[in-house]
Amino acid sequence: MNPAPLPLAVDTVLLDIDGTLLDSNYHHTVAWLRAFARHGHDVAGWVVHRHVGMGGDKLVAAVAGDAVEESDGDAIREAWEKEYHEIIEQTTLFPGARDLLDALAERGLDVVLASSSIPEHAEHAARLLDADEKVDAITTAEDAEETKPDPELLDVALDKVSGGKALLVGDTVWDIEAANALGIPTVAVLSGGFGRQELEEAGAACVLDDVAELLARLDEVVAPRER
Repeated sequence: MNPAPLPLAVDTVLLDIDGTLLDSNYHHTVAWLRAFARHGHDVAGWVVHRHVGMGGDKLVAAVAGDAVEESDGDAIREAWEKEYHEIIEQTTLFPGARDLLDALAERGLDVVLASSSIPEHAEHAARLLDADEKVDAITTAEDAEETKPDPELLDVALDKVSGGKALLVGDTVWDIEAANALGIPTVAVLSGGFGRQELEEAGAACVLDDVAELLARLDEVVAPRER
């Protein structure tokens, strides 16, 4: 998919949460590592991190293989949920996250937190963001049967606001792959730990350091909504 030209003329902005608005990807990595270890599986941290952003239903097999998924997949996911619960309060918003939501709304854009997190995790981020006052809709893992890189969740997010032309702000190649499947351009940020080149090669319309840079350069990236 060739990157769309800037600024992007859209009516809807879909925002990933983990690694994009919330500094949590490395917390998820630690939680997954501890969950695998609980069940006797020695996996490398860098391998786990490379798959954060992929749905948990897919991550175990991607990291440790189909045999581990078959024998311990559900137990590992349950352990990950408990481990992450222990450290979730240590996660914080990236600078500019709340202000970005306000700036997008001021442009007349519909804003959706397009998260595939379990509801408890999404609620934590929503609370930090004051999302009830700042966004038009939120998705969680309960809104779709398939997880990223499958595009179903983004489809659901668009349906929640009857969105037409949309863009996704995300931090992983899995975000971009899901958006590409729907023909949606992605503004990618480096704050989740993926490299600039790989995000560009995956098809990002542009790659920025973080949402603070997106906020500072918003006029260059997102056009005001046409009425």
